[in-house]
Amino acid sequence: MFSFFKKKERNDQKVEQASFDLELTAAVLAYEIARSDGEISSDELSVLMQEVEKISVKVGKDKLEILNLIEEHSKNSVSFHEFIEDINKNYSKDEKISLLRFMWKTAYADGKLDVDEERLVRRVADLIKIKDIEVLKLKDIMK
Repeated sequence: MFSFFKKKERNDQKVEQASFDLELTAAVLAYEIARSDGEISSDELSVLMQEVEKISVKVGKDKLEILNLIEEHSKNSVSFHEFIEDINKNYSKDEKISLLRFMWKTAYADGKLDVDEERLVRRVADLIKIKDIEVLKLKDIMK
């Protein structure tokens, strides 16, 4: 009986780690959106930090530590394909939509949509197999 609970505990830890990894992936992509126009505005950083705060509470780590982790992932990534692969393997369609909503929210946070920001959101949407019509609906909602 003890080993059953121990095994369940390990599975819970794996689920928690997977959830953290997915949220971290979303935050890294949002960070990329924020910096795609050459600078991260205070409004974009504010939107990103709201998500970082949620992650930090969930995993019990400092929000600045999480932000540093996001910045490191962003700097060390050669391409989005590692993120896209994780998203396609682990996200449901609703989670993918939620990710895109968060990316649009970050893109619009400074009050203007830069061409590079839109291009990046639409590129990610295409790679995670979300139809263009759904992407445009989300864009209109998040304006």
